[in-house]
Amino acid sequence: ISDQAKHIAYRKKDRDALRHAIIDDLRNQDYDAALVLVDDMAEMYGYREEAEEFREQILDAQAHHNQKLISAALKKIDNICERYDWDAASHEVDRLQRLFPNHPDLHALPSRIDQARTDHKRDIERQFLHAAETGNVDQAIELLKELDKYLTPAEAERYQETARGVIGQKRENLGVRFKLSIHDRDWIEAVAVGEQLIREFPNTKMADEVREMLDVLRERAAGQRAAESGRTA
Repeated sequence: ISDQAKHIAYRKKDRDALRHAIIDDLRNQDYDAALVLVDDMAEMYGYREEAEEFREQILDAQAHHNQKLISAALKKIDNICERYDWDAASHEVDRLQRLFPNHPDLHALPSRIDQARTDHKRDIERQFLHAAETGNVDQAIELLKELDKYLTPAEAERYQETARGVIGQKRENLGVRFKLSIHDRDWIEAVAVGEQLIREFPNTKMADEVREMLDVLRERAAGQRAAESGRTA
């Protein structure tokens, strides 16, 4: 067999091997490796028409695969935003943009998350003001704690007077509950309310007064529990 015939035979084998390698990479979703082999098919072996057919097939498969990944990631980001975990959402966006820097669906994501965060902040503000206005002190306190995560120092100034009023009302309410439980000789309730008062308002005169009484109240609460257990036995 002549050298030319050998060259033709080996060239055909190389072409078949290249085809199989491209198909394997495509099947394994290794699109970048497949595109490198397509370039070899066109430049080294001259099969440009077949190479372009492969290239189109690979790019279509890659686009479809990437779109599935992006759709799943966008759904994940929406779920994270529903938990109000804005840092985690931003990290996921950064990861996506590194993987797919030119994908048009990702360009507006940072502003979309910022808007969701702003909307949530405004919703908390509305709920807090409504709770404060209607005297729902416990709800207002919880909302104030949540709102504190979002407000800048300048923004917080707008709510200082309302916050002081709500906090003062909460302290007074606890004081009234504590005194009523003492009056009713409900020592278990007195201990629970007293401990809450100390925990939430540790540096107040009221908290100091409760601390002085707490050991005696705990002894009486233990006796109350024992008596209640005896009645139910």
